[in-house]
Amino acid sequence: MSTSTAGSENRGRQSSDQVKEIDLLEIGRAIWDKFWFVVLLTLIGAALAFGITNFLIHPTYRSGFTAYVNNHASGSENNVSSLNSGDTAASQTLAQTYASIIKSRPVVEDAMDRISMDVNYDDIADDITTEVDTDSQLVTLDVTMENATDARNLARSIARVAPKYVASIVEGSSMKIVSSPILPDQPYAPSIPKNTAVGAIIGCLLAMIIIIIRHLTDDRIKSVEELEAKFGFSVIGTIPNFDEAANNKGKKGYYYAASKAK
Repeated sequence: MSTSTAGSENRGRQSSDQVKEIDLLEIGRAIWDKFWFVVLLTLIGAALAFGITNFLIHPTYRSGFTAYVNNHASGSENNVSSLNSGDTAASQTLAQTYASIIKSRPVVEDAMDRISMDVNYDDIADDITTEVDTDSQLVTLDVTMENATDARNLARSIARVAPKYVASIVEGSSMKIVSSPILPDQPYAPSIPKNTAVGAIIGCLLAMIIIIIRHLTDDRIKSVEELEAKFGFSVIGTIPNFDEAANNKGKKGYYYAASKAK
């Protein structure tokens, strides 16, 4: 009795696995049959993303500078060439402090005053970012704005103010500008190719989701094989689809033959 039950369970699991495999194949076939729909939504998604990015989103420009952090003052006897590993580690730790100082309110407001930029600090605080290279003693500051000239001018002014300001706060240390801000000639964001590709991917996924949902919710039997698999009996005959036959053969199809038979 137990052996029979185990055999039934095994057959049930095998049958379930076969149904799952058939379902996956049918889903893939359904997507392939509606490939034109997938391509259409992919193109629509790409076109929408391109249009929104190109015409509705204002481009932003980024300009910045890179500074070298030294835990000795510029005029001290211990210059860069005489730094040991302990000095380097201390400088890397100071770099985190410098990154916070050079984007702080006093530094940025002083820099804006020098170029007569009438902007509130709170409005542009998020547009000023810093990054510390943990493998070196370099700190990078970037200014991102809708106007390329304003971004370059503010970054340049901060680069002029920051070294003296930092030296007055952190005694016995210095910061030197390695690369100066330049005027950006290309937008930093948004990226039209990237957004267009994302739109195309979203359109493609949306099309496949729609096809899969429609396929899974469609309970109609479309083939003899599906009928046999669902109800477990053999089909001994089928009735032809007269509509398709008439469309394929023209007016002199099954309908014409049936009327002549009468």
